Amino acid sequence: MSLSSPLRRIIPALLSFLLLVAAYPVVVGPAQARSHSVESASPDLTFPLAVGHREVLVSLPEHHDPSVARPVILTFGGWHETPEQMAATTGLREASDAIVVYARGVENAWAGAPYSATSPEEDLAFARDAVREVAARHPVDWSRVYAVGHSNGGAFALLLACRAPDLVAGVVSVAGMFYDPVDAACVGDPVPVQVIHAEDDPVAQVSGGLRHDAHFLSAREMLDRWADRNGCLSVPFSRAGAVPGVTAHEWWGCHAETRSLLSDGGGHGWPPHAAWEAWDFLSRQNR
Repeated sequence: MSLSSPLRRIIPALLSFLLLVAAYPVVVGPAQARSHSVESASPDLTFPLAVGHREVLVSLPEHHDPSVARPVILTFGGWHETPEQMAATTGLREASDAIVVYARGVENAWAGAPYSATSPEEDLAFARDAVREVAARHPVDWSRVYAVGHSNGGAFALLLACRAPDLVAGVVSVAGMFYDPVDAACVGDPVPVQVIHAEDDPVAQVSGGLRHDAHFLSAREMLDRWADRNGCLSVPFSRAGAVPGVTAHEWWGCHAETRSLLSDGGGHGWPPHAAWEAWDFLSRQNR
């Protein structure tokens, strides 16, 4: 079949045009360029935030959706422990879907310890203000605000449960240093409490003792006080924990869940399992 005269003229012209286009690179339009730059520039999910004259370090979840109200974990380090160290070592951000707020204590200490530079009232107000400042920038689920602390910070987390039960829906103390009177003048409703401690802790000895010329409670004394405050009806039931070498002690008939995880070893550091155990406990608590 022979091609018509007009078609014979069109085909060479079309082939010339296609060869000309192939010889030049594709130019990305402005809209495409903007889209690519947004995708490749991931936002910084950990940042400092001023709270009055003080500061916290905020870590948003990895897949943070600014339209979703998130739980908040207030995190308090031990004496001389900075928010940056807590963010690097605890694993709380990786273990949870919460906004983790690493609080900075005055002189890196928290009220209740003999070396603290602040009163309980000052640090309690700071904790409340920290959540408000975060909530002013990111949606917060106020029914799921939690506290986790290590050493001196672990005792302060329990102080929040004692004095600010309207703020926190649950708390976890890790290697807590329970100086008297860490649970004095408690108010309001019971609060779920979990204590994570090592039997061989050389600093916050599980049996209690004296440090910095001040008496501190044993982990069992602290738990017995909270079992009483939370209205538990029985002695704790003991069972093997999810992690080898850890024993879980759980009280029954409580108005708020009360339990401990005691490990055979680990000393005074932050245990590898602590973040996951903390979030497993806290994620089922709400006000």
